[in-house]
Amino acid sequence: MTGAMEAESSRILAAVHKDLRERVELSDADWARIRPHLSLQETGPKHQLQAIGEPVSRHYFLLRGLVRFYYLSPEGKELNKAFYAEGNIVGNLSALILNEPSRFAIETLEPSLLLVFPFEPLKQLVSDCPGWDRLFNYGCQMMLLRNERREAELLTLSAAERFRQFVHNFPRALERIPQYHIASYLGISPEALSRFKRQWLQETDKNTPT
Repeated sequence: MTGAMEAESSRILAAVHKDLRERVELSDADWARIRPHLSLQETGPKHQLQAIGEPVSRHYFLLRGLVRFYYLSPEGKELNKAFYAEGNIVGNLSALILNEPSRFAIETLEPSLLLVFPFEPLKQLVSDCPGWDRLFNYGCQMMLLRNERREAELLTLSAAERFRQFVHNFPRALERIPQYHIASYLGISPEALSRFKRQWLQETDKNTPT
């Protein structure tokens, strides 16, 4: 690694530590214990970070790019579960808790830069470091909130309302995510989204406070 690359890597790691310190008060000592196990990974689009049916061995901090979580139906159809952009921790936390293979896949949608957290040393840190235990609990809380909100959207909102909520949750998504992926996330066909998107966007603009 060149001097410039080392400097950039150190800058990135310092920024991630600052972010985690602000979220869960992660101490310098707790960070120092995971630091030797961390690595940077740069990928292109459509790179699979986690395969369905495979053990979960790592989590990621998304530094740049965009990823999607998706299931496969028995017929092989991809069903989008979630999207995550920069600044998010991505991985399958439920599979780690249940000690089972991943039920969904994680794939990049754009060229991405990720900080890799291997699970085995992280598991040990969660058991004996207060900061990492707080981060684990924070991750569980965020997973619960996201899943509950997603469930409520699918069960209680119309397609138009789900679209408006999607635009609210992911304001830049229409520029970054292919339309067929958005349709899958909304639970509608790409044709329906194409037909009604302009109307729904106009309704979204009317309902947005100025």
